[in-house]
Amino acid sequence: MGNLFKYSIKIVAALVVVLSFGCKEKAVLKKEAEKPNILFLFTDDQRGGTIGAMDKYDVETPNMDALVQRGTSFTNSYILGATTAAVCSPSRAMLMTGRHYFNIEPNVYAQFAFPKEERGKSNKITFPEYFKKNGYETFATGKQHNGEIWLERGFNQIKSAFLGGMTTHFGTKVKDYNPESGWSEPYQQKEKFSSEVFADAAVDFLNTYQKENPFLMYVAFTAPHDPRTPPSEYKEMYPNENIELPKNFMPEHPFEIADERIRDEVLLPFPRTPEAVQKEISDYYGMITATDAQIGRILKALEASGKGDNTIIVFAGDNGLALGQHGLLGKQNVYEHSVSVPLIFCGPNIPENVKTSAFAYLHDVFPTLCGLTGLEIPESVETEDLTPIIEGNAKEVRSSMLYAYNSWPGENFKPKINNWGGHRAVRKGDYKLIVSAKHEVFTYQLFNLKNDPWELANLSENEEYASVKENLLKELEVLIKETGDPAQLDKNEFGLFDSPEDYNFKKKSKE
Repeated sequence: MGNLFKYSIKIVAALVVVLSFGCKEKAVLKKEAEKPNILFLFTDDQRGGTIGAMDKYDVETPNMDALVQRGTSFTNSYILGATTAAVCSPSRAMLMTGRHYFNIEPNVYAQFAFPKEERGKSNKITFPEYFKKNGYETFATGKQHNGEIWLERGFNQIKSAFLGGMTTHFGTKVKDYNPESGWSEPYQQKEKFSSEVFADAAVDFLNTYQKENPFLMYVAFTAPHDPRTPPSEYKEMYPNENIELPKNFMPEHPFEIADERIRDEVLLPFPRTPEAVQKEISDYYGMITATDAQIGRILKALEASGKGDNTIIVFAGDNGLALGQHGLLGKQNVYEHSVSVPLIFCGPNIPENVKTSAFAYLHDVFPTLCGLTGLEIPESVETEDLTPIIEGNAKEVRSSMLYAYNSWPGENFKPKINNWGGHRAVRKGDYKLIVSAKHEVFTYQLFNLKNDPWELANLSENEEYASVKENLLKELEVLIKETGDPAQLDKNEFGLFDSPEDYNFKKKSKE
């Protein structure tokens, strides 16, 4: 009888443990389900301000406008810059890691310089990987420009991924991935515009998602990056002759700069003509509006899924584009048109129809998503959490901004491209100072962006602004040191091209 009683006690105790565990498991599932979902919408080469609701450029974007009205928009949002003409690759590496590109392995963002087996190797944690480890189902579609390793670590599902920098928009070659079967063979849909292909993948994920845990969707369009080939119905919305030229249109840039004959810049002949630039802008706007329509499809599917009220939506771009401003076409510079990007946050407890002038970087997204979802920010992250600004508890998280661009330091000088050289710039308050270094020449430009948003009136030689220039130069030095930027302002071309052998990674791999 005593043994039977003891045995009964054990059974009851075991049942209590099992039931208790089951309750805890259900509680965990419930807690996971209450976490907000995340939908990250990302465009390619979309300049800051090219959203109708921003009232700067005459482009139609009803769905992006709706996000502006539903959320908090940063009107001073930027990328830090790049050390290669393919600006989008370091920009995306910074976004993924929340780190400045100076402190990310170059084989992630300059893969052309590395042997195939070294490309994409990195021990840095990305925000999809971090959210995956914290219970999120992670999904990606569209452009992925930092190699396969981060993708495989960060995403449970990948559908219609384009692995590269640029491609045709009709017949984009894409691949799928899941951990069980690996990567599929490339495939393409020649009749569909690229943004529609990626939207199809996103809509299908939303229509079929049944899991209890929250999801993170990373939807990265390849538009409006060139080749600028919008679907005809969207091109027709913007007749070339109706396009207003930007106030800072110039036939050529007024002085020599880094990469001034890079691929982006020779898409049009020199000097630029108004008619040629009007056509480029028309095609660009057509691609933005075509992509906006596909964003609308995704937002509609999100609402139909019943998960819209518990989803944080982030809309952003990877870098800007000149398209005739300052005589340039590309993004290999640090003028506003090339470093500014859209950045909008919408979702639960995020104030609606708010525009803030607080300084923000694109790679603030990682820590900000942590802040908005209650996750601890990893120690590896170097940028700032914008949550205090979004929630109205702070006016700013930084008082100054650094911008950087230079040619890839490992390239030989190529006269036809006129590469080498670079820019470093600082923004504090209304003033922005740009230091451009080319060969043995330093050029200084000082702008009051409040009075001169098109960066036309250079105040650097005006004695009235000597103290402003001096203070900005000091701030620039501080930011260079704080961020780990290797630039040395007192050296020709910032000293970045003094040791090109240090960047010969293909040769090093054979030694």
